[in-house]
Amino acid sequence: MTAIGNPDFEAKGKARTHCRLSILLAPMVLLGLQFRPMPAFAALSLPAATVAAPMPDFGWLTVLATPLYLALRFLYFHGIGNWGWAIIVLTAIFNLIMIWPRMMAVKSSLSMMRIQPKVEALKQRYAGLEKSDPKHAEMSAELMALYQAEGANLYGGCLPLLLQMPLLIAYFRVLRNAAELHHANWLWLTDLSAPDPLHLLTLVIIAAMFLTQWITPMPGMSGAQRRLMAILMPVVCGVSLWGYASGLGLYWATGAVINLVIQFGINHTAMGQEMLALAAARSAKKTMTDQ
Repeated sequence: MTAIGNPDFEAKGKARTHCRLSILLAPMVLLGLQFRPMPAFAALSLPAATVAAPMPDFGWLTVLATPLYLALRFLYFHGIGNWGWAIIVLTAIFNLIMIWPRMMAVKSSLSMMRIQPKVEALKQRYAGLEKSDPKHAEMSAELMALYQAEGANLYGGCLPLLLQMPLLIAYFRVLRNAAELHHANWLWLTDLSAPDPLHLLTLVIIAAMFLTQWITPMPGMSGAQRRLMAILMPVVCGVSLWGYASGLGLYWATGAVINLVIQFGINHTAMGQEMLALAAARSAKKTMTDQ
């Protein structure tokens, strides 16, 4: 390494030093570590992409966000070469990994839908009780016994989704803090750290979420309630993301489209067909009751 500080070193030694320095920098680039070259290193003329940017601060989500950030960098530097496409590919991988907890939630929801008539009949038996009536404890015990006998879990539909929320928030934090997205382009977007000037991503998000809500079975809701939810939720999300960075919008739009495709596939399985039939029957019954 003394040859690096010698201004009279030969071209042959310079080539060897460049090779050694590349070997030293390679793991640092992969791990996202910060490297501050000495002034003498300037003569080596390293490419800008070779020296890694400082690791962003992800706060309390560092443990989850750092692997996602490194995965995003890996995709960019190993074949993709565009931050927009890297976001899309990583989002697709992320959503495919989350299919398993989503299917577990769907399976649990179907179990609850199957026993719902029995639950309603049991509650009807105890209708009209005062809040202080000790028979409420009996009703709760019978409900738990029913859930256990039918293999249903009251919280099974929510728990798998709650487990993935920290990962979703961590990925959101990565895209918000990644300095590499500044002035990074993708199709019509010239800066992934700035809002979409045409707001096309917002329109894609609203459309995909609307269709997903529309085709998702929603037991216990009337037709009017389903239509309200299908319109209200996408509009609220779209308005919330209107001024966000387009990199975040690209992630959200990609996830919304993938969720639509996944829900469409679920609806065409035997489990999905049964859920649709049960939801339609309950919706019709609720509509008649409300009238």
